Amino acid sequence: MTSSESTKICRDTCKSKCCKSTPPALTSEDLTRISNVFMMKKEEFANKKTKWFFVKKRENSSDCYFLSDEGECKIYTSRPLDCQLFPILFKIKKVDSSYVIKWYIWYCPLTDFFTPKYLIEKAKKIIVSYLEKNPKILFEYQSAMYETGGYKRKHFLFAEKLP
Repeated sequence: MTSSESTKICRDTCKSKCCKSTPPALTSEDLTRISNVFMMKKEEFANKKTKWFFVKKRENSSDCYFLSDEGECKIYTSRPLDCQLFPILFKIKKVDSSYVIKWYIWYCPLTDFFTPKYLIEKAKKIIVSYLEKNPKILFEYQSAMYETGGYKRKHFLFAEKLP
């Protein structure tokens, strides 16, 4: 799935509803990357709720700060981990020297165009990359999701062990 394919599906099929509801959680890496790439202070685009940061809403709107008037993500190539994975979510637990991942899915039009297996494989590549370079980021994401109730109303698919 290319960025243009998924953007077109989101924009044309559901009018980017996920970008108009629950704001995505921001990991420390997301904050740094977005700040550096777009030369913005985190206070410009992020709100802190308790311990975790989330993308702000546009002024006088429920839309994501980065959603264009055309319904496209202005920072797609640098978007937060939460957005990269969507509609897949995960819970992670370290067990001995490996990790157990529980995969969840949120219904959205992407699930009509791509199989859960395909979406999970795409998400798994991202997760494995973080496990290799900085697993702490995955636990940050998970903590933020728990704190905001981000795991509610998701459908559990399966669990697996990753190295």
